[in-house]
Amino acid sequence: MKRLLVLTSATGAGHDTHAQATVAWCAQLYGTYVSVTIAHALEDSHAFYRGAVGFYNIIQRRAPWFHHVYYNVIELLDALNPGTVGLGRAHYVQLLQQRRPDAILSVHDCLNRGYFELARTVLGPKVQCATYCPEFEGGYGFSRNWVNPRGDFFFGRTDETVREAQKRGAAGAFTAGHWGPPLFYDPPIGDAAQVLRELKLPAGRFTLLLSTGGAGAQNHRSLLRALSPLHARLQVIALCGRDEAARAELETWAARETSLEVRCLGFTDKMPALLRSVSAVVARAGATTAGEALLCGCPIIFNGLGGIMPQELPTWRWFHARGIGVAALSAGGVREEVVRWLERPGELSDMRERMARVRDARTPQPSLEKLLGL
Repeated sequence: MKRLLVLTSATGAGHDTHAQATVAWCAQLYGTYVSVTIAHALEDSHAFYRGAVGFYNIIQRRAPWFHHVYYNVIELLDALNPGTVGLGRAHYVQLLQQRRPDAILSVHDCLNRGYFELARTVLGPKVQCATYCPEFEGGYGFSRNWVNPRGDFFFGRTDETVREAQKRGAAGAFTAGHWGPPLFYDPPIGDAAQVLRELKLPAGRFTLLLSTGGAGAQNHRSLLRALSPLHARLQVIALCGRDEAARAELETWAARETSLEVRCLGFTDKMPALLRSVSAVVARAGATTAGEALLCGCPIIFNGLGGIMPQELPTWRWFHARGIGVAALSAGGVREEVVRWLERPGELSDMRERMARVRDARTPQPSLEKLLGL
């Protein structure tokens, strides 16, 4: 039996998505032979980190532009963990002693440096330590904290990510793909319009999916106001995450304030089916939603309202360079992109073809087998 410890933190939804995907893939591939534990090793370990995670999510909801300050402060994290773990050390040591993992996988940039070294101090040199990095490329926005040169493996989303990590001293660096949950790789079940029928929406109309962040960050009301003049040609599905009160409020507001046909959804495990059935998705340029959209061939409008955050820039640059995504800095900008696609549907078809050409369908299996020695 193998024991795997996955280190994550709830700064946005992406890190937890990759952690849960690891659990799902291990269960599917190895059954009970591999036991996986997910640990929120920042917020559960120390009040300072708990506050930092909370602050991260507040500014993501209210002032994305401020991440250009926050990001550059976090780049100095080595001052807190100089070659080992300082803050939260006791919690992490206890976790290691209780779980005694054979391998550790970090899916968060702040859980690499120091965490691998301390794990070997506690467990011995045989414990295998790896990072999965979801960034699409290097440059500004690619945190230096992603790369611990003393890790055994570095798994990057793209070839560009791996080359950046190698320049920064990563050993055992491999391209791993998008590391999504298994459903994103399964062949579509039924026809693409099935989800729309379940939502009582016609299949022939342009359907826009409004995504939301893990911290509930969204601009749905502003977007719906801007899109309202297109009500004769457009219908909208608005995701509201796990905030049921926000979903109910938006549903009431949309029925009162806009002529659009709107369906408000809470947390759903049908994201692959949704992305395959809609015309396009509006989402922050977080790497996770972008990777999922790419796997499903769903054109994406990057939501830049409030500014594009540093950690979103590698995704935006990668998509922009390949002509598979557009950015809008205002609600009116989102409407302009939708109008363009409504009037020139061939452009949307061309984008889908480009997405299909660059889509990387490899699963996490090869990386997990390297890490676990299987």
